[in-house]
Amino acid sequence: MRVGIRQVVGQRGSLLRRLVINISLAMVVCVLLASAIMSFEFYEHLQERTEGELRREATEILAQLDPEAEDLGLPAGSIRFTGAGGVFRYTVFDRDLRPVVGSEMAELAMAERRALLQKAQQGTVLLEGGRLGLAVKGPDERLVLVSRLSSQGSHSQLITLLDELGEQVSWVIVGIIIVLTAAIATARRAQEPLRAAVAQLRNVAPGAPDKRLSAEGMPGEIRPLIDNVNRAFDRLELGYQAQRDFSSNVAHEVRTPLAVLRSSIEGLEDGPQRSVLLEDLSGLDRMFAQLIDLARADAAGETAMGEVDLYKIALDLAREKSIPALRSKRSLAISGAEHVPARGHAGLLSVALGNLVRNALGHAPVGGEVEIELCANPPGWRVSDTGPGVPDDLKEVLFDRFQRGGASADGGAGIGLAIVRAVAEAHGGRCRIEDRPGGGAVFVFELPTA
Repeated sequence: MRVGIRQVVGQRGSLLRRLVINISLAMVVCVLLASAIMSFEFYEHLQERTEGELRREATEILAQLDPEAEDLGLPAGSIRFTGAGGVFRYTVFDRDLRPVVGSEMAELAMAERRALLQKAQQGTVLLEGGRLGLAVKGPDERLVLVSRLSSQGSHSQLITLLDELGEQVSWVIVGIIIVLTAAIATARRAQEPLRAAVAQLRNVAPGAPDKRLSAEGMPGEIRPLIDNVNRAFDRLELGYQAQRDFSSNVAHEVRTPLAVLRSSIEGLEDGPQRSVLLEDLSGLDRMFAQLIDLARADAAGETAMGEVDLYKIALDLAREKSIPALRSKRSLAISGAEHVPARGHAGLLSVALGNLVRNALGHAPVGGEVEIELCANPPGWRVSDTGPGVPDDLKEVLFDRFQRGGASADGGAGIGLAIVRAVAEAHGGRCRIEDRPGGGAVFVFELPTA
């Protein structure tokens, strides 16, 4: 017997048992929800029917009015105009809201009567004596107020309930949706081990080569996958480390002969050829410096992070870049928050912001301004320029390595913005390009909120 039950509902802790339990709970919720909705709809429809019947009665009275006849052609002395009994009670008001036939609200002050009749034109209102009333205005500005005892129903409850049963098809659909939702929730719970593995994957980075996926708590079917993924990470780490070491070593080794070459060129006599050679050599030197920065950003790990103030980094950089900016007939400004704490590597963050500012100064027109805006939530910078802007099709690819957007103002190799993205990703942040109102571009650099 126990074996048969386990085959139906699954072993303890199995996905099948979780699915059965969740769907069973969902069906119980459906029954309770349907009962509650039935009760709510019952009273809601009862109120709608009451309002509809009162409106029809008032409309019929309006149709019977004869302005030329006494009492507007209505039996003013009948119980439905003067008596407290009967199902319905009618009162006709003139355009000044004085009762002409009937006496409902006659004892109320004009201001109170006017306010209550305005509400009665919008829906049912509770009148004195526990009566529900509704008013309808005729074409000649006369109002007909119809009321009845709130305890009296226009239809029996049985009829209303039968009406509700006709609507249950829609609630069956709601029940199906709830069941499907429960199935989705169960599937999500079943994926918790995989979500845990995904969270661990976020910690696997070149700066943390020892991070691997843990097989603890994983179902037996997934453990072989985890083991093979870890072995693949080991192989990738070896290859990536070799590539990173090669790039870094080449960049460092080449700088020595570049320094010797610079010394030799500077020993030449002044002339156009000497200036061209020095300019080309500066470009090479800058490119190799960027390669070193890129290698540092790729290798950045959590252990190298600390508490930093993005405002101080921006202020130090602005002091460094403001004089060269003025010499090139451009200006540099800082705005926004004056204290932006974050967790990161101060050196790499300074390199990233420097590349953004250098790029903005290179594309800003003569007389233009580059602004560094400090943002506190999330912490980061917004570097804007008044240049030609960035086309939409280049906003993503500009952060790729060796990608240059059209004519580069500084003759760069397309590494600067790739360094910015590498630094952002090393900090768990992101970068993007937006359009600046009035023209130009805004380079956004955001870090995770502490």
